[in-house]
Amino acid sequence: MIKSVLILFLACFICYLPFSRTPDYFDSDTTPALIESKNGSIFAVFQESGKKYQVALDSSVYQSKIGSRIEIRYELSAPQHAKLNQVIGYWLEPKEILAAFLILIILLIAAYATTHR
Repeated sequence: MIKSVLILFLACFICYLPFSRTPDYFDSDTTPALIESKNGSIFAVFQESGKKYQVALDSSVYQSKIGSRIEIRYELSAPQHAKLNQVIGYWLEPKEILAAFLILIILLIAAYATTHR
């Protein structure tokens, strides 16, 4: 029963991921952005339709990468809501991982309770 719960959970989570991303995975575009430092903060700067947009980055992680390029995912209708096209940050967010883990625990408890008296 526990194997069935794990398979069901993983199948549902994998199906959930591409349809729940913001910006939307299927309707968004990717573009390279330049990592720049402005006023002590670090941003990934990219252009869309002649206008510049920026995404705030973690200074401790990207301090040594200033001047290099990174891939950004954005929707054409809302490029100001762009995100880094990375596993952590776009595909998986810490709060989602925690919620998924809690759901898995609840499913495992339910499976155990129904199969063991």
